[in-house]
Amino acid sequence: MARRSDDAEQLLLPYPTTRRQRLEHLAHRAGGIARRVLRFVLRWLARILLPLLCAAALLQAFPYQATVQGVPFEVQGSLFTRPGLTADTTLGSWEFPDVSGVPFGVHVRPEDVDVLELTRLAGRDLPGFVEELRVDFAAEVPRIAWWLVAELVVGLAVGLAIAIALEMAVRHLRGRPRREHEVRQRLLQFGAAALVTLVVAAYGVLSYNENWVRESRLTGTLAAAQLFPGQLSSYYTEQSKAFDVLGSVVGIQAALQADIDDERTPDTAVRIMTISDMHLAATYPLVAQYAANYDVDLIVNAGDESAFGTSAEFTPEYRQAIADLAATTPMVWVAGNHDSPATVAIMRGIPGVTVLGTKTAVEDGFAVGAGVVEAFGLTIAGLPDPRVYGGPGAYGADAPDVVDPLQRAAVREALGMDDDEDGATDGGAADGENGGDGGAADGGAEGDPAGVDLFVLHEPAAADEVRELLPGQVRQTVSGHTHRQNASDELQDDDAAIELVEGTTGAGGLDNIVRGTERPPIAFSIESVSADCQFTRIVRFSIESAGPAADLGTDPATPQAYGDDVTVSTVYFRPQDVAEGRRCDTDLGVGAERPWADAG
Repeated sequence: MARRSDDAEQLLLPYPTTRRQRLEHLAHRAGGIARRVLRFVLRWLARILLPLLCAAALLQAFPYQATVQGVPFEVQGSLFTRPGLTADTTLGSWEFPDVSGVPFGVHVRPEDVDVLELTRLAGRDLPGFVEELRVDFAAEVPRIAWWLVAELVVGLAVGLAIAIALEMAVRHLRGRPRREHEVRQRLLQFGAAALVTLVVAAYGVLSYNENWVRESRLTGTLAAAQLFPGQLSSYYTEQSKAFDVLGSVVGIQAALQADIDDERTPDTAVRIMTISDMHLAATYPLVAQYAANYDVDLIVNAGDESAFGTSAEFTPEYRQAIADLAATTPMVWVAGNHDSPATVAIMRGIPGVTVLGTKTAVEDGFAVGAGVVEAFGLTIAGLPDPRVYGGPGAYGADAPDVVDPLQRAAVREALGMDDDEDGATDGGAADGENGGDGGAADGGAEGDPAGVDLFVLHEPAAADEVRELLPGQVRQTVSGHTHRQNASDELQDDDAAIELVEGTTGAGGLDNIVRGTERPPIAFSIESVSADCQFTRIVRFSIESAGPAADLGTDPATPQAYGDDVTVSTVYFRPQDVAEGRRCDTDLGVGAERPWADAG
């Protein structure tokens, strides 16, 4: 009985007898669990973050320093903040962002460079100097790599040691006894950290992009020099009196850039410049100068020439600027959503401009038709935007949920697609049976899976529909409308098809005022086509607008008129599936535009 009494008393002690006591008991237990979880999370955060912070700090504090061909420089590693490989020069930066998937970066920076001394060292043998510079720097690479790896490992170890010391100090302050097998436990922690480091390093090796050197980005004056190679003298005379010095530095950079264009990249047979969304801006002198400096053979214009679509907007000066450009460099043009049938008629009347497709007013809106032209061996198709600024209903809308269905329906109708049979067309342009001299689908290209080399549209949604309806039959689409270029990693998909969305070459015009957005940069690109009709690379330019050229009182064909903040990105394309026997050459000329349905 006594034992039963004792048992009864013991059974009553752990359990609260009232509802309030039970709730307090549960809250106490929950708080204890939360504290243990918080301590666990903080402990592991310290174990992870402190090593990373120490490694990052060590990489920043102790850069590798050396001198190559009289040029003192330092190499600094980084974690998370600046991945990839970047290099500063006296005139701008040169960036290679896609080296691997690990957020580890290496930054090369010259120290107190004497550009006069650098010019003297380069002398007249610029190629020889560049080669010696490249060889000597390559000899430093193993030492640089060991230095950075050692800093990374030491930083991780120091950070982990600090984390362990903090944990032991907290344990001591709380009056807890020393753990059994303390040394073994700490060795296990170091081993786990080493294992994680090896896993991350292995991921870096597996994600290494062997073509990282073939996708670069230039900023600053280096980019401006790329943009205006024929105008360096006047540009730097105004900016600085040391043109001979700066010209030599730019020449060194250009020679290093050319070294990337090795034997893996075929020679260029045709150069295509893409522009879009001019919006009546006075930037055609800029386009003309760029086309002349880079020997552009063809200009592809994705539309929105106008602001409101009226004939009165096209002043004689503006028409003459287009005519002057088209007189030396032929242009292919499609109408955008700001271009009315009147705009189409004006553009069709300018010599040298080939308008692709038709745009006519109908009872409830506008009807559009696709067109095709053979240019320098490439089959180029185009389809206008069915909208017009201020048009009725969906034809004047801008909301995607209204516009996208209209765009897709217009594409299907223009291509003659059956509603129940994707990929079938009434015309022959997309099935590889076009006629034309040296075209993508002529007899010399029999069996070519791409019946159209380049399809020009204004709205990206329409370009998406074209690729869906003609899978494997369009090698590249070009569109605009968004006033910003698509990202470099969006240019080419897994099937090697290219999707180019060009920014506004007119910097938005009145359209950006209506949208209430900041003025975007002036954007355009130049694309290289090899003799076998492969699209090999694209160089994309972006100029942050300083203001309208008229306000600056400068020549609109010079970089000063548009601002000096220039960015140049270079992307090399993977080979596309092009039939043997294709030939692209400027000698083939530009043919006459014909309707899509008559292209077979």
